[in-house]
Amino acid sequence: MQLEDHNEETQDWATEPLRPERKGKPQGSFADIMVPVLTLMTIVNCVIILVLVMNIGRKVNGLEQQLTVLQDNAAISAARMAGSGGDSSAVQEESEPVSVADINGSYVADAAEASDIVEAAMLEDTHKWDGREDISADIRRVYLTFDDGPSANTDRILDILNQYGVKATFFVVGKEGYSDQYRRIVEDGHTLAMHSYSHKYSEIYASLDAYRKDLTKLHDYLYELTGVDCNIVRFPGGSSNTTSRVNMWELINYLNKENMVYFDWNVSSGDASGGGKSVDQIVNNVLGSIDQYNNAVVLFHDAAGKDTTVDALPAIIEHILESDNTVLLPISEDTVRVQHLHE
Repeated sequence: MQLEDHNEETQDWATEPLRPERKGKPQGSFADIMVPVLTLMTIVNCVIILVLVMNIGRKVNGLEQQLTVLQDNAAISAARMAGSGGDSSAVQEESEPVSVADINGSYVADAAEASDIVEAAMLEDTHKWDGREDISADIRRVYLTFDDGPSANTDRILDILNQYGVKATFFVVGKEGYSDQYRRIVEDGHTLAMHSYSHKYSEIYASLDAYRKDLTKLHDYLYELTGVDCNIVRFPGGSSNTTSRVNMWELINYLNKENMVYFDWNVSSGDASGGGKSVDQIVNNVLGSIDQYNNAVVLFHDAAGKDTTVDALPAIIEHILESDNTVLLPISEDTVRVQHLHE
């Protein structure tokens, strides 16, 4: 009898009309509203996290740059103390000698020259260009420039440039044993430009006559090797360098009289100073700055030990080539002049 009563209850429920709450909005309507809301909230949270990560990245990069400056300042002070004597001799005995390399990777024994090298490198990495920007063109022009070569890295650099079909500018020095590299720069269609023959700050910046003799020696050396009558120049350490013993305007006026033009830079890869920058640091230094200028002259170094500079080039070039209204060009006499010292 109990079983029959249960069946009757079940049958009555089956025939019972739907209750009012079952006739309302279809099931799942609450979920339909919440899904887009939750999706939107997720997107907003992702954007916030992305902004925070970018800000942290900038702060980390800034701290790294400050650390580099502190390290270079310490090296400058130590190098100067090594050459000054006097009361600093006791400290000098306790401290390890500062190891500074020249553009060939050789140890620099002269403390004054070592100090100049460190000071110039620090300036090259940190100098902020304050010149007038030419905004007349709709196209951004980027100029990749390489100082201090040729070196063991030159052929690798040229291979990468050739792979992407872009041209660059090489501010070279005088070196024996690199005849093929000098010629290849010209044959591949790049701009062969002058840096200095010796790249020894104490010698080339001792006087106007000393600078003139050094540059003339480099000019004649390059002309003999390549047949190119070079007239584009970059001062070692830039025109804003603080190591020159002669007023830089004297040297600039000399170049003007000789129908030569000098170029500095407004974007630094940060590969000049010691410590060795990573590939990511170099890429970020360049790509984080070129958008500020319609004419971006980028400073790299083609020297011993600058392997990460070469390794960073593909990512830099690819990004620039993919950018809208942007071209990669070699420097010429018609290039807008990016100069640290200007009237």
